[in-house]
Amino acid sequence: MKHNPIRVRILIPLSLTFAVLFGTFIYSAYHIRADQNLIDMRHNYEVTQAYIDVSQAQRETLLLNLMTEISHDTQLRQAMTAKDRETLYQHSLPLFKKLLQAHGISHFYFHVPAATTWLRVHRPAEFGDQVARTTFLQAAHSQTFTFGLELGKFGMLSYRGVLPWRVGDKLIGYIELGIEVDYVLKQLQSIVKKDFVVTLDKQQLDRELWELGREHSGRPHNWDLFSDQVIAYQTMADFHNLGNLELSAVKSLAADDRYSDMVIDQQVYRLKGFPLLDFSDQLIGGFYVLHNITQQTTSFMAFIEPIIVASAGLCLVLFFFAYTVLGRMDQRLAVIRQRLNNEVVNVTLANQRLEKEVGHRRLAESNLQLLNQTLEERVAQRTVALEKVNRELQETHATILHQDKMACIGQLAAGIAHDINNPIGFVSHNLGIFERYLERQSQFCTLQLELVQRRGDKELVAACMKGRQDFGIEEILREMPVMLAECRDGATRISQIVQGLRNFSCKEIARRELIDLHQCLDSTLTLLRHELHTKIEIVRNYGDIPRYYCCGGQMNQVFLNLFINATQAIAGEGKIDIKSWADDHNIYIAISDNGCGIPPDKLQHIFEPFFTTKEIGAGTGLGLSIVYDIVTRHKGIIKADSKLGEGTTFTLSLPLDLRAKSRDPYAAVPFSANLIQTENGDHRG
Repeated sequence: MKHNPIRVRILIPLSLTFAVLFGTFIYSAYHIRADQNLIDMRHNYEVTQAYIDVSQAQRETLLLNLMTEISHDTQLRQAMTAKDRETLYQHSLPLFKKLLQAHGISHFYFHVPAATTWLRVHRPAEFGDQVARTTFLQAAHSQTFTFGLELGKFGMLSYRGVLPWRVGDKLIGYIELGIEVDYVLKQLQSIVKKDFVVTLDKQQLDRELWELGREHSGRPHNWDLFSDQVIAYQTMADFHNLGNLELSAVKSLAADDRYSDMVIDQQVYRLKGFPLLDFSDQLIGGFYVLHNITQQTTSFMAFIEPIIVASAGLCLVLFFFAYTVLGRMDQRLAVIRQRLNNEVVNVTLANQRLEKEVGHRRLAESNLQLLNQTLEERVAQRTVALEKVNRELQETHATILHQDKMACIGQLAAGIAHDINNPIGFVSHNLGIFERYLERQSQFCTLQLELVQRRGDKELVAACMKGRQDFGIEEILREMPVMLAECRDGATRISQIVQGLRNFSCKEIARRELIDLHQCLDSTLTLLRHELHTKIEIVRNYGDIPRYYCCGGQMNQVFLNLFINATQAIAGEGKIDIKSWADDHNIYIAISDNGCGIPPDKLQHIFEPFFTTKEIGAGTGLGLSIVYDIVTRHKGIIKADSKLGEGTTFTLSLPLDLRAKSRDPYAAVPFSANLIQTENGDHRG
């Protein structure tokens, strides 16, 4: 038998392996460094985007605080009320200079209620024009503070805030402040150490007005640089060529998380674009972040070249070392091979003896196979029994968790109701006394004024009237009853919440009685009112159903779990419909939401214990399992219908009991004071 030298058999594959590993190392190093650079870029862009959002919110708060302080200035208020433009300008000009230096406020307006400009503090010679900006129209419509990004007719972008200016109940005008985007970009550049480019769609601009505005502001203007956009602001030095960059692709860059590279003045920049939306959410251009990666690219090449040289040298050294060692191993293996040939002869004789023993062992193995078949049947039976016991343990665990949860919720609700009820009683009682004292004080002030007017001289009457005006006595006497009514309304709402907690904490787990299911629904909704009234509309379509013989606390738990699932399925604003009806045999209650829905492949598993469609850690998977268990113990049926993107409907079918009584259709429905009855009889919360 011919034997090739081990040097030939090992050294050639080993050399190929070194070559492959060397190439793989270089390739991996390049891509790892490139991926790390991309991760760093993405992090920088995300930080920049987050700072933009935070700074925009800070600017909104800043403008609101500044305009609120301006509206409280007595001299400005008197000048605006008297329509004295010159006085208003004299008092507001020092304030504008201070705001320009401290906060970059570049626009300062006073508008009259007729939607015309009364004074431009930054350009006092221009006034009397009709105001048609979206932020102003929104503030005039809602009579609240409005803030947003707006594009001017000369193509200038600025953050504007408009605040209705009221004295008492009278609207005397509007205050408007604006900050140029150029100032914001400079602040942003000083913090994040990046360059920015802001572009505008040509469809949003008039070329003549845009070029005129750029000339007046001393900014360069190149209308023909791009086909559909123009550069409005940039933090870099002026440039006229952006390489192969297509600025109209800002939507795809933002949506697909892609980046583009370009060369400006022999420097390599990586660019990320974001859509630029104005106050009305209209796309008006793009916001681009530029990161200089020239130094990173150069440093990476300086890093990889020495590694390539060192790796090649190391591979050559290892090659010659292996060549020498393997030659010595060939000599030793020749001696060992001869010894092995002798051993093979001995092993052949031993194998012949072993073949005889194998025959005896095969007979024993056949007997063992028969025993194994019987053993497998026993193991299968034992496995089935263990699976049954495991399912029973899971169901028992779910029941215990349900009982503990109900007990904890009952104790918590009872404790909260008790702790809140006592102080709210003191508040309600003191509000009644305060109302009587306020009425007496009002009568005394009226009597005092009448006595001064009838018996006092002119100086005393004038001093009295001026004192009442300076201290705002009339305004106080008007607003105090309103404030007192609001306090009474708040105390009433707290009492309703306490009553709802008491109803929910009734411990009726083991005792059944006739229950008004509508009252159970309303009591549960009262507990969830803090999660519902701000974003979710409740639509009730209650039918005439009899009282149901059941455990009220368990039914409260059923409705609570269903309502919580419905609110969690609705990402933003939404609606929950509640419908009840009955026939000769069953009571039906349907709870529907317009949330995200449940996938069809998961719908059949939602009532299984520990099954959940939520993220890990967001739910235990026991809510619907407990609902199914309670409904089943009441001999009822629950089913779910769902469509992705449209919502889910849970329908409960509860059998009537002979001890049920007809429900009084005129019984009051206890719920919050925010109920609104629609024209078709539905109740909306």
